[in-house]
Amino acid sequence: MEEPLTRTTTITVTTTITMMTECAKTTWVTTRCWTLTRALSPSVAACDESISEVRLKMEEDARKRKERAEEEWREYEEIRRAEREKEEEEIRQLRERRERRKKERAEEEARMAEARAIEEQKRRAEEEERTRKKREEEQRKREERERKRAEFAEKSKLTTRRNFVINKKAGSVEQVEEVKHEEVQKSKEQLEAERKAILEQRIQPLQIDGLKGEQLRAKAKELNDIILRLEGDKYDLEQRFSRQSYDMQELAERARQMNKGDKRGTKVQNTPDPLAAKISGLPPKISMYSEYERVKDHRSFSERQGVFSGPLFVERYERIEPKVHVVMTEDGFQVGDAPQHPPPPPEPGVPAEPTEPVAVTAE
Repeated sequence: MEEPLTRTTTITVTTTITMMTECAKTTWVTTRCWTLTRALSPSVAACDESISEVRLKMEEDARKRKERAEEEWREYEEIRRAEREKEEEEIRQLRERRERRKKERAEEEARMAEARAIEEQKRRAEEEERTRKKREEEQRKREERERKRAEFAEKSKLTTRRNFVINKKAGSVEQVEEVKHEEVQKSKEQLEAERKAILEQRIQPLQIDGLKGEQLRAKAKELNDIILRLEGDKYDLEQRFSRQSYDMQELAERARQMNKGDKRGTKVQNTPDPLAAKISGLPPKISMYSEYERVKDHRSFSERQGVFSGPLFVERYERIEPKVHVVMTEDGFQVGDAPQHPPPPPEPGVPAEPTEPVAVTAE
């Protein structure tokens, strides 16, 4: 019984010693921490104060940034509001200008329609007048023919000899030439008087007496619109004339190609194009080979070869015969007399020993 008791006592003592050792360590650590806390307490307080100052500064900077952002946003809103107001004002002005132009265009179209109606009425009146005069002229000519026919019938009863007069047709070449000749025979004074009369008929007088500023501006605008319209009409007529001139040239070229039927070579014409004399402003055209022709020369081979036939002038030289004859053999070079070649036969029509260039006929 003594041995178990001794073992239990030993364990209890060991446990007590261990617990005492742990308590001593804990006391030492606590004492050490308390000592360090007392030593470091001023530094910790200073660190807390620094952290508080940094936090306050950051909060102040954040507040300033927020205020600056709000101020910039307000300025941006003001700028956008001003821009929107400006855009709305521009849109309103554009709409008013569009409405004003639309109204002016409608007034201009109404005025032009009225002017065209007046011109159409005037044209119809002139056309009716011309028709009436033409009808009267035809009636007069018919009566004249009837009268002459009656006179001719009366005269034919009295005589058997032919008695008639050939009148020129209206619009014939002779009559047109006579009219052109009469126009050429006009003096400068007559031409100037006719030009002035035409200008006075076409140019209307400008009445601006008693007009004020607004009326003068309206008149100037009206004249400007008339000038623009006339320039447009002039451009359209020029383009139409150029297209018609080109079409006439193409038609004339096609007619020339269709009418060309002979197989001989095309003869180059050095005279100006007669079409240029009829159309003013058309440059003179020289009739050459057309670019649309596949065969430029319609002559046969013999006809083209005949152009190059004729005497050929060449110079003949006398053949120089060798004096020795060298032959290579197995033993070496052998030298002997040169063979005598007969002279070439002279060509027909050429002397045997020509001393000057002679003419040779090419076969």
